[in-house]
Amino acid sequence: MSFLPGDYVEEPDLVFGHKKEEKDPRIGLKYLGPYFYDDEPGPTPSQVKVGIVSDAATTTLTKRFLDSLKSPIISQSRITNKWLYPDFPGISLETPIKCEFRLSDNWNVTLKETEIEEVGRISNANERIAAGVNLYRDAVQKIADGDDKPGVIICALPALIEEKCGISIWTRGAKVPQFTELEELAAEMAKENQSLLNEWGFGLEEEPSPPPSDRDLDFHNALKGKIMKFHIPIQLLLTSTIQGFLDGDSQRRREIQEPATVAWNFGTAAYYKAEGKPWRLAKLRLDTCYVGISFYRNLRNPDRDVETSMAQVFTYNGEGMVLRGKDVVKDRITKEVHLSRSQAKELMTDALKKFQDKAGYDAGRVVVHKTSLFSDEESAGFDEAIGKRYRDYVTIQRKNDIRFLRTGIYPVLRGTMVCLTGNKCVLYTSGYIPRVRTYPGSRIPEPLLVTHRGDSELKEVCKEIMGLTKLNWNTTAFATSLPITLEFARKVGKILSELEEEQPPESHYRFYM
Repeated sequence: MSFLPGDYVEEPDLVFGHKKEEKDPRIGLKYLGPYFYDDEPGPTPSQVKVGIVSDAATTTLTKRFLDSLKSPIISQSRITNKWLYPDFPGISLETPIKCEFRLSDNWNVTLKETEIEEVGRISNANERIAAGVNLYRDAVQKIADGDDKPGVIICALPALIEEKCGISIWTRGAKVPQFTELEELAAEMAKENQSLLNEWGFGLEEEPSPPPSDRDLDFHNALKGKIMKFHIPIQLLLTSTIQGFLDGDSQRRREIQEPATVAWNFGTAAYYKAEGKPWRLAKLRLDTCYVGISFYRNLRNPDRDVETSMAQVFTYNGEGMVLRGKDVVKDRITKEVHLSRSQAKELMTDALKKFQDKAGYDAGRVVVHKTSLFSDEESAGFDEAIGKRYRDYVTIQRKNDIRFLRTGIYPVLRGTMVCLTGNKCVLYTSGYIPRVRTYPGSRIPEPLLVTHRGDSELKEVCKEIMGLTKLNWNTTAFATSLPITLEFARKVGKILSELEEEQPPESHYRFYM
């Protein structure tokens, strides 16, 4: 009988206020407060200016919601597990958070009921979503055109907009792009480097189709894409979420999130979007540039065999940046998408420049994460751009066909590492977490298959993956399954797919959360 060698990756520490460390994001914020630099007197910002876009009734509810976040909120699930569900401490200058939400009518735009009702009466789902997005976009622009701007804008959706532009029977069949036959033909010929006759002066008639700006497919993604040019991050808030938070009847609460959990997640996300620093990772190498390479389906391109490349770049302290790359044609045989050598070189060169601009110095080491194996062309292109720097190429894939067991009633420990070969291992980023005394999942945890090639030891690479699963400021959950370099690739790609080709995307990560 042969045995597979195993190892354990210790749970990474996070750094909070006064450079004190804690493994749990919520416990760290509750008792230590947000991280701040040595030359700062305390956490910054100490004040988050909040604008609100909604109708009058929902704006009033939103103000009540924000006012409730000032005070501590007892977790109703703490009886089950006080470590997994700690109480919310409140966001004010008197709590360890040392921050307050500041409201002003100067940063608010009230939508008219007649405008909202007009959107609701549009029968075509995509046209209705586009009209709703444009209504909020114009309101955000009014705020952005002012001299005194808020740090974050809450776009609170009245019940009618939530129902008819969100995910419901009213939007069933939407979110699927519709193209004319001529558009599909043009896309297919472009892939083959061919031209249509109209490019040579010959007319080709077809039924007029709505411009791309009127084909918004998803309210959340389209709105985030369209307001990027105003340089103010937004936070969407549903009426059902507010009512569930404020209503004492737990049966009426949206989904299963209790008020303390809603407060934790909303408060942390808003603080980060206003350029706050909730926490940092301890013991990541300062000279390392972490890059996640992924691809997304551009919904404005009729050709389903073409995807757009994207890089997510992170510094050692978790500062995230997004880069949009070139279109890539899917392989007809393998159906896989890979960068060409020149595309890989260009994308990595841009990523390293972003890192240098943000960190203030050049990277001495580059770690590249992908969910597919690196092709020879990709590796060669990355090598050219990286030059003499240290490098690690890491493929990270979820595996639901691999199972390991341990004695007891709980699954394997988060951090369990099982070596398969010299450059390949199974890593559990989900599982039983000693710090919270439980496994916070509802299904058997799926491990990650890690395939590595480069200059570092495999365990060191896994330590970094574990750390990067704790940099999700859109939630205060203990950790995510994938590292932040890949965890939100799909969501970021969906927002990028709503942008016009000529519109440059915002680089900072807070605009995509």
